[in-house]
Amino acid sequence: MLMSIGCCAKVDNTGCPESFKGRCKCGNITSIYSSTNKFTVSCTDSGFTNASMLQDIPENTEILIFTGNNVPELPFNIFNNYLKLLDVLETVDMSNNNIRFIQGKSFHKVYNVKTLILNHNALEITDKKERPRIFSNFESLENLHLTNAFTEDTNASDYLLSLDDIFYESELSFLKIIHLEQNEIWSIGENPKIFCQLPHLEQLHLGDNRLLDFDFRIDCLHSLRYIDLERNMISRLSGKAMTELDSFVKNVSSFEIKLEENPFVCDCRSSNFIHWLNSTPVVVRDWKTFVCRDGYPDSNTGQLLSKVHKLSCPSSGKINNKSNNLHTEKAFHDTANYHGGHHIIGYSSATIGALSFFLVFTSSMLLAVAYFHKQKIKAIVAPCGDFLTRNIGYTGISGDETPREVNV
Repeated sequence: MLMSIGCCAKVDNTGCPESFKGRCKCGNITSIYSSTNKFTVSCTDSGFTNASMLQDIPENTEILIFTGNNVPELPFNIFNNYLKLLDVLETVDMSNNNIRFIQGKSFHKVYNVKTLILNHNALEITDKKERPRIFSNFESLENLHLTNAFTEDTNASDYLLSLDDIFYESELSFLKIIHLEQNEIWSIGENPKIFCQLPHLEQLHLGDNRLLDFDFRIDCLHSLRYIDLERNMISRLSGKAMTELDSFVKNVSSFEIKLEENPFVCDCRSSNFIHWLNSTPVVVRDWKTFVCRDGYPDSNTGQLLSKVHKLSCPSSGKINNKSNNLHTEKAFHDTANYHGGHHIIGYSSATIGALSFFLVFTSSMLLAVAYFHKQKIKAIVAPCGDFLTRNIGYTGISGDETPREVNV
């Protein structure tokens, strides 16, 4: 049985236009995006390899869920908005579609969309062209989800620079929440003002990255109330970061930061950080549950930061006091081994023991091989030794060691 939506579009028994090939569901339902009934077009794991059917999206669509497909590129004017209005469309979820390219003119007349979700794609945004304008028509956007959204073929530092351009061109003046988790970000310091172009930002989610410190500007974000930095690679916050956070909180009514499950190190270099946790006006969520991933003395490892009282360093006096500097931490990050979220710290007794075992084992194997092939090795080395003895003689003796003639 066929029905009609609008002046001419025909729908099938799924409630969707025929062009959706019966793979989607359309109608008034409740969903994770709304606790009340709203007209929703849901195409989840529908096997689409292009988005051409979205040209026929009903004009009364309030929520679009187009996820789990394989659409590498979003076409120009994806909703065919030149011929229709989507005045009530408020949520667009296009997660997990393997999207690599979004043209600058892919989205038109999405003025009232408040939530855009592009999680788990492979976006390539470093090619300038028109892409700095990919969000420019989302004039009412409040929530932008970019969790694990970018291609792994590009360094995070590069696409963050492009994202800076995108924020500038898009003028997302109403954006309140941005999610950037799981994007392999180790530093934002190359463009520390990137978020300053989001003047009404309230929440910044940067969890599950590889950040070594809090290294970006927030003094420009007067509405900011929450930063999520959980599960990064922060061993301790730098003095600069702590000072900036303390300064920021003086001018706002409330402010909270989340730092759980970072690989905190409890040694002499962490004393200022631990003191800061005890005294800062910043609300550091659940900081008394933080655990030392490593430390010195070794007994600190596995202890709660709030319970650690003795903070020492190996080889007292030999530690560079500048080791908290971000560049030093970056160099350490680039060269350190990483296993399951744990740094292998140089002075860890477990690490030293493992390395010692490896060296002894390797040496033993080499000696064993040499023993079983000693006759062959002797046959090769002996002629070389004879040759050197006959032809070189004492010419290897240095001038200071040459025998001198003594007059008697």
